[in-house]
Amino acid sequence: MTPLSDERAALLELNPNSMTLPTFFADQSELMRTAAAAAQVAGEVIRVGYDQAHKIESKGIGDLVSQVDFDADKRATEVLQEHSPDLPIMSEELSPETDDPQQKMWVVDPLDGTTAYLMRAGRQYSSVLISLCEGGHPTLGVTYFPLTNEWFYAEKGCGSFKDGRRFTLTPQEYRLSAAWIEMNQYGDSRFESDFFSAARRALRAPGGARIATSSFPHAGVAMRIAEQNSGLVGAMHDNCLESLKQGPWDIAANQAIFEEAGGHFLNAQLERVSPFVAEPFLVVPCLSLAEQIIECVSAHVA
Repeated sequence: MTPLSDERAALLELNPNSMTLPTFFADQSELMRTAAAAAQVAGEVIRVGYDQAHKIESKGIGDLVSQVDFDADKRATEVLQEHSPDLPIMSEELSPETDDPQQKMWVVDPLDGTTAYLMRAGRQYSSVLISLCEGGHPTLGVTYFPLTNEWFYAEKGCGSFKDGRRFTLTPQEYRLSAAWIEMNQYGDSRFESDFFSAARRALRAPGGARIATSSFPHAGVAMRIAEQNSGLVGAMHDNCLESLKQGPWDIAANQAIFEEAGGHFLNAQLERVSPFVAEPFLVVPCLSLAEQIIECVSAHVA
């Protein structure tokens, strides 16, 4: 294990109550402020650790983890337990199992985009994801990018926000032939689903997308689509039960925010995704784009 720097050691003793949330959370619900506080303290662990050397371990091919993940998980979980002791917590590193996915519970990804973080691929990839789920679906989500200090958040029925400003996905018709689609693949090709393999070929063939890319995997790509300030208009995430690529902690927070803004998380049957069901899925701003993608993949398979 990498020795603790003085700053990191002090951070692990930091009292979260001494930290101040951005003022735009003042008019949010108590649950939202709790989620934001948990994201903030985990984000500090990530921020402090960014320029330090770490012992890197592997969960599998292309799936990396370090002590930063565990430290951030611990700190986020402590905040949630303090402010809502009656709610169970499902978190990627410390408590990744649940007996009842229908129950009301917190779902935590303490560091999404770990591989990009450890490889120092760019500050825009890594985020903390905190969500509240009930009935198998998210009702509240916070996605915090601590290295760029960007906050995305939403509560069901209350709108989606970035840094205090409400946003919605602007209604428009998207043509697949003009679209940029990001493909979130397995690091280990043995787990790649047939659907994702077919989609990878179809979207890069004549009649497919304008461009289909595979950058460092990060669930926060949904927030980049939501910003609608680039040509990126959709993402496809591979997933299977044998080896989870996208766990509930990867999906729920971003799904809450993206759907509240008017977008969709859809499976290959164009049904709404549950974070607790392992299957490939699309992140798209409108149903028609998803239909074009599925039609393209189906035509290629046929």
